[in-house]
Amino acid sequence: MKTKLSVLVTPHAGLHYLELLYRDFDSSGVRVKYSKGPTPSQTLNVLVSPVMLMWNRIWGFRILHIHWLFQFSLPWARRRQWARRFMEWWFGVFLRSAEFAGYSIIWTAHDLLPHEQIFANDVRARDLLLTKTSAIIALSEATASELRALGGRSIHVIPIGPYSDPYEVSVTREQARASFGFGDGDVVMVLIGRIEEYKGADLLLLATARLPETSRIRVLLAGVCPDHSYRRELERLAADIGGRAVLSLEFVPDQDIARHFQAADFAVFPFREITNSASVLLAQSFGLPIIISDLPALADLPNASAIRVRQDVQSLRLALQDAEQLSVSEYREMSAAGFAWAHRLSWAEVTRETIETYEEACLTRGSR
Repeated sequence: MKTKLSVLVTPHAGLHYLELLYRDFDSSGVRVKYSKGPTPSQTLNVLVSPVMLMWNRIWGFRILHIHWLFQFSLPWARRRQWARRFMEWWFGVFLRSAEFAGYSIIWTAHDLLPHEQIFANDVRARDLLLTKTSAIIALSEATASELRALGGRSIHVIPIGPYSDPYEVSVTREQARASFGFGDGDVVMVLIGRIEEYKGADLLLLATARLPETSRIRVLLAGVCPDHSYRRELERLAADIGGRAVLSLEFVPDQDIARHFQAADFAVFPFREITNSASVLLAQSFGLPIIISDLPALADLPNASAIRVRQDVQSLRLALQDAEQLSVSEYREMSAAGFAWAHRLSWAEVTRETIETYEEACLTRGSR
């Protein structure tokens, strides 16, 4: 009789990726549990995590699936070097405890390195994780290539499925645009999500400021900006271009996400650095063409759906002007290409391929 797979998932980040990925696992005969810890305290939960690994192993969990590592950053000492050193050591204890307990460790490489430092040496912690994994899931072929160069083993490319399902469309395009004060003739560029410096929102505002006065381009920038100094910089840049920018640097609830995409013509991603981005796929799931940094990690994106730019203001300004001048037929071709790319793999297929990865990892560990 085939043993039922039981998967322990960490962290429970509240991101829709995890909800979409695991929603059909139970019907597929796979038991999934989030490793939340026994207390409301993140610090205490991290400290008892090796014990919880042993406890869950007793209850039959054989696979530990790690998605991100930010749960190893102590909220009250995030920038303290001693805390980063301690948590790097504790992360090693966590991984070795999982290995000792007999887990097959799976890592989904959402980011090759965290955007905000977690450990004293994030590269060293990442390299330790690479040595402990039974399998690695890359979200793109470009990420898989980087992982192979880093010495990663048993790498499986499983892209993200379409991302629009959780975001209900409740208004028309005309209503959405009117709600932000945009007119029919405006060409609206949206950047939505958690606004952090690596995403290049400042570059978008600077490029917009250099457009000719006759340009019809407007910018919609929305999402929480946790860095107060960066927020002030964005507000200053937006004030410099007056009515061309609409800023809402607050959390955007799920029920309001679709309205932002309905109001826009393009999604703009002038990343300074990135491994993978759910925001890009979300925009393409809504059929928006994208303007995006020409980074090696984004090489998988089809050229038919994107205008690629260098990481400088002048290149971005020219790209904005090119987008503004697209014909209706050219725009529709870009939109269709992006939509097709976002929907190339269903979540049912993602589920099936992920379960196959689990099964292979268990077999590999069992044969050692």
